[in-house]
Formats: sequence, structure tokens, C-alpha cells
Amino acid sequence: MSEKWVQVWGQAHAALSFFYYPSCPRTYRMVAKSFFSGKGIRFELSNECAKNDVYIGALTVANCDENGNFIGDCRTVTVNGKTSFCLRKGEVVRTDAVDFAVETDGYFCISAYVEKGALRSGNLIDNVNLITVKGDVTKQKNVTNQPRKRDAVREVASKVLRMYFHKPIPLFQSVELLNDTGASAITVFGDSISQQGYWTNAFTERIREEYKGRYSVINKSIMGNRIRFDFGKRFICKGLFGISGLNRLQRDVLNYPDTEYVVFALGTNDFLQPGTIAVSKEDFPTAKEALDAVVGIGEKLKENGKKLIVFNVLNFGECVDSRPHKEREVQKFNRLLEENKDKFYAVYDQASLCVNPEKPNCSKKEYLGKDYLHPNPEGGRIVADGIDLDLFR
Repeated sequence: MSEKWVQVWGQAHAALSFFYYPSCPRTYRMVAKSFFSGKGIRFELSNECAKNDVYIGALTVANCDENGNFIGDCRTVTVNGKTSFCLRKGEVVRTDAVDFAVETDGYFCISAYVEKGALRSGNLIDNVNLITVKGDVTKQKNVTNQPRKRDAVREVASKVLRMYFHKPIPLFQSVELLNDTGASAITVFGDSISQQGYWTNAFTERIREEYKGRYSVINKSIMGNRIRFDFGKRFICKGLFGISGLNRLQRDVLNYPDTEYVVFALGTNDFLQPGTIAVSKEDFPTAKEALDAVVGIGEKLKENGKKLIVFNVLNFGECVDSRPHKEREVQKFNRLLEENKDKFYAVYDQASLCVNPEKPNCSKKEYLGKDYLHPNPEGGRIVADGIDLDLFR
């Protein structure tokens, strides 16, 4: 087979808000497990959602164990031939390609030494390990993570909002391997229900087992994200919820030709957020408006040779922000998806799997976290196990 660049990891950038990393000479080592083999590597660094420039002093890549300790030599990585450079506010750069052999299910790590600049652009994705160490240790074989005091902010936010927040992953946007075995990517395009990892990581395990070396699962979900509208301007954590699905489709999906399937899991926040501290009640959509937006996204994807699998919206009647009119519109939206499923490659009815039969507008509490909105590990496994893997055959 011919060689092509395929994503082995990626995330959708949003403003990290109070989860950001203050300016400090520090090395950020991201450890990931490869889905397939490759003979070269390149990756993207993003400062898109930042308020300042970032100065990169060194970049390296190496094969490693699951703890980020090098196995063999590390390789220096450059951007336009330079080993150090300035990443301007709002800028995204792709590194030069490096000859680098990676095996299926092997671990590799990317180390970036940030000399100066707060890291405010990234995401809270629970599928890689991030090690942070003061100083330049990009070429050091064994490193130990140095906890930061700001992690306490994340713990407080988790308790107050009653949902799980993973350690933020800044700077890194995508990693591609030069593959010659016909691998391609499945991109998850969702909100916090997908971002927190309970169903997406369980789904990834199934894909790794069923299609070993064939697919990567790329989680490009953003908490609070909506289909039609960007983050609410009155929200105190401006930018945390990201630009709309419509506006980020090009950046997160269409810019990557290797994406073969898109799992679309947005919609919850379109119906749930209006009338809360996040957005005004005027942003509340009809089920038809939401459907039309999803159909439009599907048409764009189809034009680019990508198959769209649409998740319907989980029932959120137990959530504190739920209201009867919101629940009714979600039910209408889910019915419209089923009635128009011929417009998509597939529609997945996750709502029926998790519904409380005694309260049709609610999911079973035993499948939900403490906020009664996001699936817990058991609920995530229920959702992941219900996906027909033959869709990807």
C-alpha cells in the first residue's frame, strides 16, 4: 500500500481558562499509545486560543514505556528547520517530518521545552499521559512528573460542578504517523460527555481489539460545545466551551484527509444550556433547527468522502438545568434523527440504552455521575458496548 500521513492522536483546542499553565521554563512530555505502525512522525502545536506568544526552546520524540521513560534514542524535532522558535498568539504550526519507527501498540512520547509564555490553548482529554517538569529535560531518558499547585483548582471545579475534569493537555494539537498499512482515523466530534472519556476510552479498547492496526480513535470533543453557536459571551470562563461544531468542522475534521468516519455526539448543550449562566434563553433551538445543522454537517463530510455516525441525545431530565420544554425538544430531536437516518451513514440510539423506563425523559441514575448528566464508567461502558463495530468493517 502507498504511504500516507494518518493521525494517531489529536484533540480539539479551546481556551483552557482557569485550567491554564502559567509561564514557567518547563518541559511538557506527552505519552501516547500508538494504534498502528509508522515509519515517520510529525505533529502540530497550537497557540490558537492564547492571549500571548509562546517560546519553544526544544522538541524531541522517542519511543518509551507507558511511564514516558525512553526506550532507545530520542530524536530532535524542528519547525522549518529550527530547533527553537516563537509560536505566535493564535498560531498553529506543523513540525518537519522525522524518520521515526513506531510499532502497533507501542508507546511514544513528545517532549516540548517551553522557555516562556503561558499555555492557554488545549483541552482536558483523558487518553494520554502528560508529564511536566521544570527546566529543559527534553533529552532526559527518565523523568518524574512534578505536581503543580493549580491542580487544586481542577479538584475544586470537579467538586463544585460534580463532573470529572482530567489534567489539561496544552499546546499539542495532532500527531501523525507515516503509515503504509492502510490505517485511517475515526474522529469523535462531541462535547464533555465524549471528552471525559468514559464511553470514548471504552470504545477505543473495542476498536483496538477488533481492528488491530487498522484504525485510530481521535477524540476531538470540547466540554460545553454546541452545534450552532460559539461559547456564550456572558460566560465567566469565556472560550472554555469552544467555537461551535459548525465553525470547527474544518479545523478538527476536514483538514485531515485520513479521517474515514466521524462519530457526531453534539446536541446536549444546544438544548440544556439556554437560560443558564452559560448562555441566554434566546439561544434555545427547535429540534428542526438542530437537525438541519447536523444534516448540513453530514453533507459536507460526505462531499469529502467521510461517513457520519450520529449519536442521539441522552435524556437529561434528572439534571439541575433540565426543564420540561428542554426535555420535550430533545425527544423531538431524537425522533427526527430516526426519521431522517437515511441522510447519514448511521444513527446510534444511545438514549434508549440508558433511559429510565419509569421516567422516559431521564436516564437511569446508576448510569450517571453526580451531576446526573454525564455517564459514569458503567454508563460509558453501556454506550460503548452498544455500538455495532460492523459499521467500521
